[in-house]
Amino acid sequence: MKKSKLALVAINLIFLVTVPVLGLTESNQVAAATVKGYVKTRSNKKVRLYTIKGKHSNFYASPKYRYPYSSKKKIGKQKRVAYKIGSNSHWILAKDATVIKQQGPEKYVQAQLQMPVGYTKLELLQAYQGNPSQAFINASIKGMKTNSFSRISAAEDEEDNHNMVDLAKPTPEQIDTLTTFSLRLINQARSQLGLDLWQDSVGARKLARDIAIQYTENNKTIKDSHYVIGIVKACKSNGLNLDDNYVEDMAGFYNPNRTMSMTELKKSVYFGLKQMIFGYAGSGEEGRNDRSNYQEWEHAGDLFNTQGSLHDGDYNYYGFSLSHNNDICSMHFISVPTYIVKNNTYNTGFKP
Repeated sequence: MKKSKLALVAINLIFLVTVPVLGLTESNQVAAATVKGYVKTRSNKKVRLYTIKGKHSNFYASPKYRYPYSSKKKIGKQKRVAYKIGSNSHWILAKDATVIKQQGPEKYVQAQLQMPVGYTKLELLQAYQGNPSQAFINASIKGMKTNSFSRISAAEDEEDNHNMVDLAKPTPEQIDTLTTFSLRLINQARSQLGLDLWQDSVGARKLARDIAIQYTENNKTIKDSHYVIGIVKACKSNGLNLDDNYVEDMAGFYNPNRTMSMTELKKSVYFGLKQMIFGYAGSGEEGRNDRSNYQEWEHAGDLFNTQGSLHDGDYNYYGFSLSHNNDICSMHFISVPTYIVKNNTYNTGFKP
């Protein structure tokens, strides 16, 4: 069974000033590829993306965004014309795309996570076991630098700028947005490491909500580390016979104003995920070039099911929730491993 997950860092994680789809920013092109133009989908529906071999990928292009492309060529055995829009060799067929002119600086961009060269499962396992190589730390530093959505001002869309979230009482629709957003990023990273995708889960969403309720009712936050008593209570009420924390990764930030925009909140979620993936323990983006801030990859081992166990390579069922107490917002990344779901000793009624 997975070991109990520890809180990422204390309260100063983030300071704020007042079916997956793919999106890019100009600053996130692989090897600083030259942007040759922009494309968008022809229809009002998402369209399938392809690999250079002409095979279906696990990603789609959204009609809500324009995508910078760095290459145009014929792909696959059928030699279909396509545009390279992804930093991991994602291609959109010309028949599905319309070329558009650049309209100046990006106002809206879709967040994405691009895994740096040198960040591999083998290197991660070594880091998870407490002995990260210098090359892996270098890759992690690069990952913190090149994944810039948490540092730029652009929103994913205009609606996010006006969608105000009460951190103590987010609406079901807002939690749905954040769950989909965070899972999309996790699965982008997992896909690049060759791992099966985590699954959105009704059961895990309910578990996440119940865990957040435990934090709220007992006035607990990330500053107190994981509230194991409440996690265990929520697990048992959801049909999981667990006696410790095997389901929660957590990040958080100080925010005395209980309300913030969806854009700000997405950037907080994004930064929290970057911290967990790249082992970063700094209190904000400013320290990302300081090697001493790269200290802990237990969360990455959880997110990528890479822990040196018989269950390495598995996938989890996922949910997300928020709690807000004492001017601190805690973000609960909840995942239930498939081996627990399949084990009658641990699963006494949980349904993904």
